[in-house]
Amino acid sequence: MLKTSLPEIVLVGRGALARETLRDLAGRARVVGAFSVGDETPAPGLDVPQLGPVDQLAAFLTMNPVDEVYFATDIQSHHDRLQSAVQVCEQLGIPFAVPAHVFRLGRALPVHATATQDGYLHYRLTISRPVEDAVKRAADIGLSLVALAALSPLLLATAAAIKLTSRGPVFFKQVRVGLRGRYFEMFKFRSMVVDAERLLETLAAKNEQTGPVFKMQCDPRVTRVGRFIRAYSIDELPQLFNILLGHMSIVGPRPPVPREVAQYQPWQRRRLSVRPGLTCLWQVQGRNSIGFDEWMMLDLQYVDQWSLGTDVSLIGRTVPVVVSGRGAS
Repeated sequence: MLKTSLPEIVLVGRGALARETLRDLAGRARVVGAFSVGDETPAPGLDVPQLGPVDQLAAFLTMNPVDEVYFATDIQSHHDRLQSAVQVCEQLGIPFAVPAHVFRLGRALPVHATATQDGYLHYRLTISRPVEDAVKRAADIGLSLVALAALSPLLLATAAAIKLTSRGPVFFKQVRVGLRGRYFEMFKFRSMVVDAERLLETLAAKNEQTGPVFKMQCDPRVTRVGRFIRAYSIDELPQLFNILLGHMSIVGPRPPVPREVAQYQPWQRRRLSVRPGLTCLWQVQGRNSIGFDEWMMLDLQYVDQWSLGTDVSLIGRTVPVVVSGRGAS
């Protein structure tokens, strides 16, 4: 699914509050649909797709990229159903908002007006640091441009080596899953034979990694040049263009392929709540020598403890790992 320019919102509730929320969000977000809650009477004018009862929220969120869930209904009347729905959002790493005002107010004002300016309290599952987020994005753009310029001789030499030694294109483009579960096309130098995806089915029984990820130390699909560029992560360098496009960051969990995400347990999907990256804790602590569940736990550790200092540290720790080729296959 292609990302739109507006945030994509799901409403929980189909009554008057949901209708007013829909009107308030007009021009600021795209409401993709609304879930019903209990015996709530649908309000006239709520012209969005009906997504079914709120019990189906988890199934919907695992299949569709959503930026935020608005609980636009009477919280007290539907407390138990909504408590379960909130836990779904927390487990999957989806931001959500709940009505800020239980009572109608005449003169009273919130202490921090901007926190409830749309009538909702907003919750997110990652640390909110707007200034650091902006610095991170600026650093991604600046460092990527510098790296592309500095590494241009290596990029050209790698492209020539691939073209001269094996049949097929220089670059390998593959659909990956990014922030909030949105798909994007990731770029790599081609390190395998052209029909590698088809041959994967014949090698499935030889998988050396736990979980849904396929890893094989002596993968016969890898070309001679491919084995070298994979050992030193040279094949990953075209992802600097993905970083410039905003699909990825320099530091963040590695972007998975859709077939892997389809097999995730619910708690593992929370790693998709941040932008994927070139390097993260998994790369500096062993890469392919680490089991899948431990890999996921390391990614969630990064999600929960992110800071600019963490990113700087991980970039510094990545350099010796890449130079030595430790843990690559």
